[in-house]
Amino acid sequence: MMNKTRKLLLRKYAILLLLCGLSLLYLYLGDWMFGYGLDNISYILNYLLYTPSEKLTAFIMLLCLVIPDIKQWITGHQPERGGER
Repeated sequence: MMNKTRKLLLRKYAILLLLCGLSLLYLYLGDWMFGYGLDNISYILNYLLYTPSEKLTAFIMLLCLVIPDIKQWITGHQPERGGER
């Protein structure tokens, strides 16, 4: 069970990284096609998380994504699904 859980988590984060890469490629390709230049994304990124409350919210959301998976990675057990039956 432990190997299956770890394999699922690795697959989850591999797909997540693939989708992030494809999204960035889409943004850069769109900027290049419409004539904004490749440095437009770095200009926009300065204004994405501008206030401390936005940074804190993004950090909390990231923790909510990662902490349960770290727990599953260490223990090797997924939560019970008894409520679905």
